[in-house]
Amino acid sequence: MKNILFILAVCLMFSAVHAAPNEEAARQERRQQLVHAYLTRAVSAADLNKENEFGDTPVFTAAQNGDVNAILKFGQRAATGSFLLRTGKNGNNVFHVARNAQTFQALARVLRKFYPNDYKIKIHQMMNQRNQLGETPVQAQINYGRADTFRIAFPYTDLYEKMMAVKSKMDKGGLVAEVAKTEAAQVVEMSKDSSGRTIAQAARDNAAAPGMDRIVAFFAENASYL
Repeated sequence: MKNILFILAVCLMFSAVHAAPNEEAARQERRQQLVHAYLTRAVSAADLNKENEFGDTPVFTAAQNGDVNAILKFGQRAATGSFLLRTGKNGNNVFHVARNAQTFQALARVLRKFYPNDYKIKIHQMMNQRNQLGETPVQAQINYGRADTFRIAFPYTDLYEKMMAVKSKMDKGGLVAEVAKTEAAQVVEMSKDSSGRTIAQAARDNAAAPGMDRIVAFFAENASYL
């Protein structure tokens, strides 16, 4: 009898330990459902430029919450792509606040829909836009610890192009490599946010985030001077 009571007590303790995480997960899921319902209610083209009490338009809220379906629906309802090009609070554009790689891809897909001929120009401009903290979207994503989004976004930046050009010259050695050292100093300055921290330093500071070890290794291999 004592053994049975002991087993029952252990089971109750186990259930109590796991109840809280399960309840929190359920609350988070419910919150996501409510936000999605709010975002995807009868939003007209005009509504897409209206700010809520936090200063966010619907697409910014959807990007922050990783609501891919809402973003794609906005793309269907909008008359133009201007709602994607807005600068929000703190100087962020929608790519600064994209929750994950899937969100980034959804935003890029809608951007391409509205600007099929100028897509490369538009996304390049947005990837190099700095917020009030001096961060480009890729720097913001690194600071959030989002390695998956960084990997998709980085090739669209001026920093990536300049960094890889310097690496190519350094790999050749000799006088070309010596000249590239001056250009490497330019890359260092390009990679800094307003605090003076380089993007590689930010990656190392967030090394514990999932997948960030690969980003740290990437910078070590291609721009060890950062």
